[in-house]
Amino acid sequence: MLHHFTEQIERLLTALLLFLLGGYLVTEGLPTLSWQGALLAAALILVIRPLAGFASQLGFPADRRERLVTALFGIRGIGSLFYLAYALGHVPFTGYAEELWAVVSFTVLASVLLHGVSATPVIRRLDRRRFDS
Repeated sequence: MLHHFTEQIERLLTALLLFLLGGYLVTEGLPTLSWQGALLAAALILVIRPLAGFASQLGFPADRRERLVTALFGIRGIGSLFYLAYALGHVPFTGYAEELWAVVSFTVLASVLLHGVSATPVIRRLDRRRFDS
């Protein structure tokens, strides 16, 4: 019972954080974001994170498709906001803090949107293949 309650609280707080993130992006984040920052976000989501996720599973006894799906739909990045705040609190990134917030926030938003739209069909297809074999 307590575990279910804590999961619900976690979901509510995550939804609140995403709501606040959306407000930040509309008012400050997107106007600050450069095209280079948007390109970096795309590279992080579509290339770097999947490659790192796939490489981290080498030798793991799973189907190649399952490893690929896990690599593509890994951690979405809400923790990135914490780590950025921590880093900015300990190291002065003079002149870059706004751009860093914009890039990280946009990356989280794009990741949540992309994976939110595509995760269910991809997982269904993977499950169908698993049950067919």
